[in-house]
Amino acid sequence: MSGRGRAWGWVAALRAGGTTPWLSWPTDGTGEGEPLGPELPGAQQLALLRRLNLHAAAAGRTVPAAIADRVLGAGVSGRGRSELALVGADEPGEPGPPGPAGSTGASGQFGPRPVDPDALADDELLRVASALVADDVAVAAAVPDPEPSLVERVRSVRRPWVRSFVVVGMPWRADAVRADLTARGHRPGGRRPTAYLLADDLETVLVQAWTARCFDQGGATWRGFVRANAGAGNLPPRADVARMARSAAYKYGAERVRVVLDDSLLAAELGVPRLGAPPRLGAHAVDLVRRVGEPLGLLVPSEDRPRLLRETLGARLDGLGGPPPSLPPRWDGWLRTQAERTRHDLAAARYPVLGDLDQLLPRPLGPDHQGSVAPVDAEVLALALGLLLDPVTATARPHAKEEA
Repeated sequence: MSGRGRAWGWVAALRAGGTTPWLSWPTDGTGEGEPLGPELPGAQQLALLRRLNLHAAAAGRTVPAAIADRVLGAGVSGRGRSELALVGADEPGEPGPPGPAGSTGASGQFGPRPVDPDALADDELLRVASALVADDVAVAAAVPDPEPSLVERVRSVRRPWVRSFVVVGMPWRADAVRADLTARGHRPGGRRPTAYLLADDLETVLVQAWTARCFDQGGATWRGFVRANAGAGNLPPRADVARMARSAAYKYGAERVRVVLDDSLLAAELGVPRLGAPPRLGAHAVDLVRRVGEPLGLLVPSEDRPRLLRETLGARLDGLGGPPPSLPPRWDGWLRTQAERTRHDLAAARYPVLGDLDQLLPRPLGPDHQGSVAPVDAEVLALALGLLLDPVTATARPHAKEEA
């Protein structure tokens, strides 16, 4: 019996919605099939398709053939990554598929060893899934934004009686607040504006700094992000509220900086019913955005990546991904020290405050507290599988909503 024929039979079964593990596939010749292409798909792609079939079956659905073919033909994201060969597909002496540079192929002695797809870690499957989701997000780059309606154009015109102001501070929140205010006719800007600096308890500020980074440039995991900054005893620039206040004071004048720790007070001061908010993304959702951003950076200009991610993936994942990440207990002392320093610096600078500076301090743990939260690969993969089964499209671009 040909190992290749058995492998192709399994590929055909997966393409048709099968979920049988590779090591359980018949070895008596009944599971053989004809080649469906010049080369066998990699083990990562095969494992991902089987998991996608399981995900669809749990929802009473099947994976369309077109989506299955996308998965089987997908690349692997990540610098230096390559496809892994299927263990047992090449019998001794049988030529294997070409391996990476310096390799003699799956049956040679160089290069990655063939693997059982079901033994691959979720992280390996996410490399394939992230590249596929990035392809879908990139499609939005070629679709022009719809023309704003007459109502939207009228609402976005800056009212002459609106006070001059700008919104600064936490980037992830500030972007959403500015967009919402602009849609209401409260466009930031004007002569000698008041600078409203958005802030919150320091742990929330750190989470939003990591979130903004994931949308802008990807990079470090949540734990890596915290470890790099806390280990060095510093706050990252996007989470250093005192530094952001000094920057605003230098640009607009210290007398025109307001620290905002109560959104309702700022909404009342600007004459709007409420402030806009960014999508609510849990730890697993933000990590998926981080992963998708890497391959997306190879498909679209870097300046377009944050907007595309917000308008497609961010909107689609709103409310998903579990609770937001939180700091491991080992950094509690560092967090409190940094929060107290921030509160002291802002109080010493005598900036007017909308709210209470004590809001900067870590929030007390509630009765439902279950320890620190961090992204889990299995949960991130589950979100990615949902996006493969129901891809993000350019037709769902959100626009700022106005209350009636």
